[in-house]
Amino acid sequence: MSEPIPHQDAAEPMDGLRRVIAAIASAQIELEPEDLHAVSRLAPDASGPVREKIAELESVSRFALLEQLERISAEFGGYDFTVVFSAMIADDDLAVRSLAVSGLATCETAGATTTLLAVANSEEEDSDVRREAVTALGEVAMRLELGWASGENAEQVVDALRVIAEDVREDDELRASALVAVGVVTADWMPDLIEEAFQSDAAALHLGAIQAMGRSADLNWLPVLEGSLVAEDDDERLAAVQAIGEIGSEEGAPMLLELFDDQSATEELLQGAVAALGEIGGEEAVEELQQLRTHPDPTVRATAQAALDEATWLDDLDDLGAAQQPFGGQNDFL
Repeated sequence: MSEPIPHQDAAEPMDGLRRVIAAIASAQIELEPEDLHAVSRLAPDASGPVREKIAELESVSRFALLEQLERISAEFGGYDFTVVFSAMIADDDLAVRSLAVSGLATCETAGATTTLLAVANSEEEDSDVRREAVTALGEVAMRLELGWASGENAEQVVDALRVIAEDVREDDELRASALVAVGVVTADWMPDLIEEAFQSDAAALHLGAIQAMGRSADLNWLPVLEGSLVAEDDDERLAAVQAIGEIGSEEGAPMLLELFDDQSATEELLQGAVAALGEIGGEEAVEELQQLRTHPDPTVRATAQAALDEATWLDDLDDLGAAQQPFGGQNDFL
């Protein structure tokens, strides 16, 4: 009788972590699936031992380890590295901490959200790391708004982002990131929050407000965004183009098409307009994209083709019918 094949989860979690660490230390490129599955089963209360074990590596190797785990988490299902990423939030190396936050963004778990909230609210943490956490929480807010996630942390996520966005003591860049992150939320106070930031003299908040308009998918912002399309600042114009694309209404298509007759429009702005038309889709946008495939600029032609493919995909999705749900149900991410 043949020996049974070991189950992929047969390895003990800490043993698996030790082998993964040894592989990284020896510059091994491929990590064993059995060990990765073991690491993904680390207990939440193992954070201290995990951090101590990984601390045996040099900072460059710690970074490489998290980089590998983040890539695997993003590309493959079945792995949950929340415990490892959460443990490394306390690392001495700023780059490692930042990458740990980025890794948590790929972990759609309650533990990941709790850690991201702690980092976002930490006044002692570096502002760049906090911005990374805020951006990740914006994706949590998006899942909540779309009904793809549910849980007791939902209100905490929204409140934390709103508090940071409104706190005048915070860095403008951080506040802008929080505004963009929370912009997806449907709430009575959201339009006023965006409007106040848009009227701000702080460039970061003004730009963040435009990006938040796009995240809101609210058609009422289209007239405001149309005004920003002719602003003197190129960053504001590009942000407005992208926001119109995010809103995705065919009412925004004529605004974007006017840019192709604007002599002041930069190549980057025109490429952005092409991409936004692809997001919008619709008959008028598709016709214009087809014409842009003969544009003298090869980059615009290539972008137009890619956007046309995107617009066609959107039309195909619409054809599935409103009664057919594109997702099977809600996931308990929080």
